[in-house]
Amino acid sequence: MRKLFVHQPLFRLLSPLFSGFIVYLLLLLLNNNVGQIQEEFFNSELYFCIGLCYLIQEFSRLLLLLFKHFFSNSLSAITIIVQIVVSLFLCVLLSTIAINLFFEFVLGFSVTIDEIYVFDSILCVITFFYILLYISHQYLYTINTDKLNQELLIKKNIEEDFRQFKRGINPNLLFESLEFLLVLIKTDKEQSDDFIDNLATIYRYILSKKNEQLIEFFEELEGVHNLVALLNYLPNTEIKIQNKCKSHFLVVPGSLLLLIEQIARTSIASRKIPIAINITEETKFLIVSYLINDKINDKLSYKDLKDIIRTYKIYSKEKITILEDTQIRQIKIPRLEIQSEL
Repeated sequence: MRKLFVHQPLFRLLSPLFSGFIVYLLLLLLNNNVGQIQEEFFNSELYFCIGLCYLIQEFSRLLLLLFKHFFSNSLSAITIIVQIVVSLFLCVLLSTIAINLFFEFVLGFSVTIDEIYVFDSILCVITFFYILLYISHQYLYTINTDKLNQELLIKKNIEEDFRQFKRGINPNLLFESLEFLLVLIKTDKEQSDDFIDNLATIYRYILSKKNEQLIEFFEELEGVHNLVALLNYLPNTEIKIQNKCKSHFLVVPGSLLLLIEQIARTSIASRKIPIAINITEETKFLIVSYLINDKINDKLSYKDLKDIIRTYKIYSKEKITILEDTQIRQIKIPRLEIQSEL
């Protein structure tokens, strides 16, 4: 919790008691009147000192809250100086008024300038340390917050690197490909060589683009064709891609590959009934559509595309949407362009 202990009820209740005793003892020492302690310690002067400390500390606390509201926890030298000077001035003014009222209406005589000076000096010291305590807390809080934010940023970068690593390696596709390769080596060595070439090509593309933020659509499309060629080797998978996009725009590298793979994993396909995927475009969107033929226990959803959705939020205000009717499902992906600032 960020709440400073000076705002805690127990501190607000007990601290002025201790401060009041200290102020009273200091006044007796400065006035060479220590003998009064033995005669009558608990008197109206002691109660007044305690009450005055309550008043000054609560007023100082109120000023701290006001400065916090108007200056937004600024720790600049000017702000600190202004805060200290204004707080001390107002506390001196308040204590002077309270002292005059106490002497006139309770003790029955006027207070001298020296007595006011002694009272105000002691209370100024209390107020100064009260403000200093708050400023030091704010300073430590700012430093610790910066360090915490740096740690969170490092953690976020590590998690992002790990997600990119998992997305780049794609263990499911790799294991399926290796399992199929083991079978293919025993049945058709020539075809296994082509399969290895396709597998190497697609992973070379994935790993080479993982450090790039955006790439050309047609460059990603080439990777899509390599992925489709690899998937078509696998049993119970047959995909046909038809691209109707002619314009140039940017995409997040690997986004279309992940989308095509998710479509293949959630759709029923065979050599006789391939998955026909059409790629078209609108003014602001790239559209990937296909005939709905979902597996019984699996269906393409936003959860399958969470990595793409999270990444595209960084680059575009437009959202990735999945639209479908009784036959066709469409995935609309924002077209990305680099806008130059004049």
